[in-house]
Amino acid sequence: MTFVPSALLALFALTFCGIWGACRVAVPDHKCDFLLIYGAAFLVFSMALFSQVASLPPGVASNAMVSGSLYVGACLLLARGVLERSGSTLPAAFYPTAFFAILLPTAYFLYVDSNVIVRIYLLNFGMGAIFLYLAARANFLRRGTLTDRILFWLIVALALHFFLRTLLTVGSVTAIEHLPRAELIKDFGTTSFWNWSKISVALLGAAVGLGLLTVSGADIIMALRSERDTDPLTGTLNRRGLDSEFPRLLAKSSMSPVSVIVCDLDYFKSINDTYGHAVGDSVLVDFAELLMSSVRPTDLVARIGGEEFVIVLAGMTIQNAYSFAERIRKAVQDRRFDHVDAGQIITCSFGITRYRKNENIWGAVKRADGILYAAKEAGRNRTYAEGMQRPFAA
Repeated sequence: MTFVPSALLALFALTFCGIWGACRVAVPDHKCDFLLIYGAAFLVFSMALFSQVASLPPGVASNAMVSGSLYVGACLLLARGVLERSGSTLPAAFYPTAFFAILLPTAYFLYVDSNVIVRIYLLNFGMGAIFLYLAARANFLRRGTLTDRILFWLIVALALHFFLRTLLTVGSVTAIEHLPRAELIKDFGTTSFWNWSKISVALLGAAVGLGLLTVSGADIIMALRSERDTDPLTGTLNRRGLDSEFPRLLAKSSMSPVSVIVCDLDYFKSINDTYGHAVGDSVLVDFAELLMSSVRPTDLVARIGGEEFVIVLAGMTIQNAYSFAERIRKAVQDRRFDHVDAGQIITCSFGITRYRKNENIWGAVKRADGILYAAKEAGRNRTYAEGMQRPFAA
C-alpha cells in the first residue's frame, strides 16, 4: 500500500496524456495542450511522493531537497495548465521566482540552521500560496460556465488544504523536534503530520484528478458540440446550431419581444462568377464578421445556406430591429471588400418579422424570408419589415 498513492497519481498522468491524444484526433482545432501540462504535473507529483516514501535519493538532506523541488515544480505545472486551458498565463518570471523563493530558504534551514518545523511551513505554505495566487489570477472562472466554476473551487480547496493540514498536524512534529537527529528521523514517519500528508495527497490528488478529468471531458464535449453547431466558413451558427440555441434565447427573453431577420447579399452569384469562389467566400466571411460584431452577446447569428443569414434579436421590437438592419445595410453598402474592384458596390437586403409565441423558429424564418423576397422583388438593397410601411428605395 505504500506506493499506491504515487501509482494513482501516475495513472492520472497517463490518463491526461491519453485524453490529449484523443482530443487531437476528435477535435483538431481545439486547443488541448493544457492536458499534457496536467499530465506532467501529476507525473511530477507522483515522483515527489515516491521519492519521499522510497527514500530516494537516500539521505535526509538530499531527499528533502529533491522531493521538495518536485512538489513545488508540480504545483507550478498545474497552475500553468489551469491558466492555459483558459487562454491565460502567469508572468514568465513568476515560475522561477516562486520556485527559488520556496527552495532557497528551505535549503538554508536544512544545511545552515537545521529546523524541520520551519521547513514544513515553508514548503506547505509556499505550495498553498501558489494556488491562492492562481485562484486570484483565475478569478474570472467564477463568472464562467459550470465547469469553470468547478475548476475555480478545486483550486481554492487545494490551496486551503495546504494551510489547514499543516496547522492541524504540525504539532505532532513539534513534540519530537527536540530529539536527537537520528531519533527525529525515525519518529517522523509515525507523526500525524506525515500520515495525514500521505492520506491527503492520495485523497485530494484523486479528487483533483477526477475533477480535472470531469472538467476536461466537459470541455471536449462542448468543443465537439460547437464544431457540430458552427458554420465552418463564417464561424456563425449553422441550422442545427440555431435550432439548439434558439430555445435558450427564448428562455431568457420570455417576457420580451423577439425579432427575426433574414438577410442575404444581393447578386452574390455574380461575385462568384466574376472573381471566383475564393473571393466569394472572403466576402461572406467579412459580411458574417460585420453581423456578429453588430449584435449583442444575447443575440444569435446563423448562416442557413449560401449567402443567406438569420439574425435573432432578443428583447427588440420590429421598429428597433428595422433600425438595426438599416445600419448594417448602409455599412455594407459603404464597405470596400478585399479582392473586389474598388468601384463595385456590394449590397444586401433584409426581411424582418416578429417571433410569435409558441412558434417554431423556422416558421418565423419562413415569414421573414417571404418579406426578404418582397424586398428583392422591389429592387434589392433595402429593408422590409412586417407591419411597417415599406420604403420605395434605399
